[in-house]
Amino acid sequence: MFFRGQEMVSLTGNIRNRVNKLPKPSNNTQALQPLFEAVSNSMYAVDDRYKDTSHHSGQIKITVRHIKDPEKIEIIVEDNGIGIDEDRYAAFCTVDTDFKRAKGGKGVGRLFWLDAFSSIVIESYYMEGDTSHRRCLSFELKNKDQITDAIIDQKFRTLSGIGTSIRFKGIRIEEYSKYFPKRQDTFLRYFGAHFISEFLTGSCPEITVDIDGKLSRYPEQISSLVVGNPMKTGEFELDDFGKLEIVGFTCDKAASTGLEGSHQLHLLAHGRTVETRKIDNLLGVESLTRDDKDDLVFHGCLSGAYLDSRVNEGRTAFNLPESILKEITRKCVDEIKIKLIPDQVKAYKGRRKERFEDFVKSYPIYGFDSTDAQLDRLPIHAKTPEDFASGLVKYQIRNDEDRQRRIELVIDALDRAEDIPENFTKSIIEAAEGIQNSERLALAQHVVRRKLVLEILEKLLLRLRRQEGKSDNFQLEKTLHSLFVPMNVRGDDPTECESRSHDLWMIDERLAFTRAFSSDKRLDQILKSDASDDRPDVVIWDFAVGMGVIDPWAGEDAVDISKPLSKVLIIEFKRPMRKSYPKAEDQIERQIVKYLSQLKGNELESFGRKRIRIAQDCIFHCFVVADIVGDLEEQLSSWETTANGEGRIRRLGGNYQGTIEVIQWQDLVNDAWQRNASTLFAAGLKRGIIK
Repeated sequence: MFFRGQEMVSLTGNIRNRVNKLPKPSNNTQALQPLFEAVSNSMYAVDDRYKDTSHHSGQIKITVRHIKDPEKIEIIVEDNGIGIDEDRYAAFCTVDTDFKRAKGGKGVGRLFWLDAFSSIVIESYYMEGDTSHRRCLSFELKNKDQITDAIIDQKFRTLSGIGTSIRFKGIRIEEYSKYFPKRQDTFLRYFGAHFISEFLTGSCPEITVDIDGKLSRYPEQISSLVVGNPMKTGEFELDDFGKLEIVGFTCDKAASTGLEGSHQLHLLAHGRTVETRKIDNLLGVESLTRDDKDDLVFHGCLSGAYLDSRVNEGRTAFNLPESILKEITRKCVDEIKIKLIPDQVKAYKGRRKERFEDFVKSYPIYGFDSTDAQLDRLPIHAKTPEDFASGLVKYQIRNDEDRQRRIELVIDALDRAEDIPENFTKSIIEAAEGIQNSERLALAQHVVRRKLVLEILEKLLLRLRRQEGKSDNFQLEKTLHSLFVPMNVRGDDPTECESRSHDLWMIDERLAFTRAFSSDKRLDQILKSDASDDRPDVVIWDFAVGMGVIDPWAGEDAVDISKPLSKVLIIEFKRPMRKSYPKAEDQIERQIVKYLSQLKGNELESFGRKRIRIAQDCIFHCFVVADIVGDLEEQLSSWETTANGEGRIRRLGGNYQGTIEVIQWQDLVNDAWQRNASTLFAAGLKRGIIK
C-alpha cells in the first residue's frame, strides 16, 4: 500500500475568541474573580518557595488605587514567592496548562485577566542556581504575541527580593465594571468571604490590602474573630458523595458581615472557597456560646475529592445541579449538629420545645398530636408561633380530612343494606372520638382567646381606676371601648376590614356573632333621614339569630327587610369610677330617650342601599356600663335594683317600650367570667387573679 508523505500540523488557538467566550460576571464575586486568581497564584508561589513555613514567611501585598473609577483603576498584586522561573514561564505561555493540576489549577486564570483588564504588566525576580534574574512581561489580548518583553521605566514592585508583581490597569468591558466594587468596605467584604477558609485557619501568608491608602491585614482581620480552637468532624462518608470532612469555627458575628445569614458552610475545592451557603435554617440554633462568649456564629469549611473533581474551570462554581448541592449541605449540617455542637443543639431543642408548649396553650387546635410528634413535623428552625402554625397547618388539614373520610365511610356503611362487619363498632367509636377531639381542641382555642380578652378587660379597668384624673385617661377610655368593638365602624360595611371583629359577647352572649351594629358613629350616618350629630357608643339592630332580622337559613348576611325592626339594642359606656355628671345631658335617662326619639319610626340604611324600618312599637334594650358612684348614685337612687342588687334598671314608659339597665363594670366582668366558667373548666383553664 502506498502512502503519500504526510505534513505534521499543530492546532493554533484563537485567544481573543477563547477569552470572549469566557462566562461574564453577574455579581460582585464573579467580577473580582480575575483578581482572586492573581492572589491565588501568589499563595501558590509562596507555598512553592517556603513550603510548611509559608504562613510565617510569606507576604502578599494588594494595592488598589482609584477604586471608584473603573477606567483609571490600578491594582497591584505582589508576593515574595518563588517567582516566574523557566518552568513556570513555560506553563504561563501554555493555555490550559496542567502545571498546577495537583493544586486544582485549571490553567485558565490568566485568561480572566485578559477578559477583565485593559493593561497587564508582570515583574518577577527568580533564582536560577545561585543567580537572581528579572523578568518583565506585558500580557495583551490579541491572537498573536500576547506575551512580550516589557520595558518598565519605573519599577512598581515594592516588596524586596525574590517574588512577582502584577499590575492591572483599567477595567476593559462593561460587564466587569458594572459589578466591580467601588467602595473599600464592599471590596473587603467579598475579598474576605472568598478566602475565608484560609483566613479562618490562619494557613495563608500575611496579606496586606491597601485601598487608596486605607490598610487592612489578613488573615488577622478574620482569624481574630475566631473563638476557641477549630472543631473537626474527621472524615465521614456520604452515599454518592464519598469521603468528606468539615473543619468548624465558632466566630464573632462580625465574621459573617456581608454574607447572607449568620451561620455559614463554605464549600471548598482544592483548599479554596468556591461557594458559601447560609445554613441558619438547617442548623436551627440562633447563636452559639463558647469560652464564656455569647452571640457567636458558626463557619464550617467542607472539603472532599467529590467537590475537587466537580469545580468549573474558573473555580467560581461547582458543575452540580442545585438539588445535589442542597442535599450535600443538608447532610453535612446533620454531621455538624451531631459531631461538632451536639450540646448546643440539645439546649436549643429544649428551649424550642418549651416555646411550642406555650404556643399550644394559646392555640390548642395545634395540639392534635404529642409535642414530640409535632416538633418532628416542623423544620428545625421553626421557633415562633407563626413558624409553628404555618408548619403544622397542612398536617391539621390532613388530619381533619382523614377524620372526615372515616366518618363518611361509617355513614356509607350504615346506609348500605349489607352485613355489618365485625370491626364496625370499633370504627364507630374511633369516628366519635375523632369528632370529640376536634371539638375539644376547637373549644379550647375559643376559650383561651376569651380568657385573654377578659384578663385584658380587668387590667384596663384596674389601670383606669389607678389613673383617675390623669392625662392618659382619654386614650385608655378609647382602648376600653375598642376592646368591646372597634370605634367608628359599621359592622355591616364590607369595606371595613376589622368591622366583624368584636367582643360584644362580654355584654350579652347573643351578640357574639352580630353583624348589624354601629360603633361611635353619628346617627345621621346610619339613619335615612336625621340631621343629628349625636354619637351613641354602640347601636345594634339585630341580636343575631332569633332576636332580630337575620334569616338563619339564608346565610349570615341575608336580611329579612319585609318586616320592620322590632328590637334594637343601645350600649353606652361611661368611664370607670366617673363621679361627676353635672350637666342636664349627663342624665342617663334623658340621654337614652334622646337617642330613642331619633331612632323610633326612622329607617336604617344598610350597605347595598337596603332600608330597614324601625317599628313604632320597637322594643329598645338599653345598657349603660358604669360605676355607680358619686352623682350617678344619687341620679339612680329611685331606680329598681337588678337581681344581684348591684345594678339598676328602669322600664321605659310613655312612647317607648323596653328597659334601661345600668351594669357596673365589675359585675359585667364577673358575669362574663361566670358564663364562660364551664368551658374554662373543660379546657383546663381558670380565671386569673388581677391585683
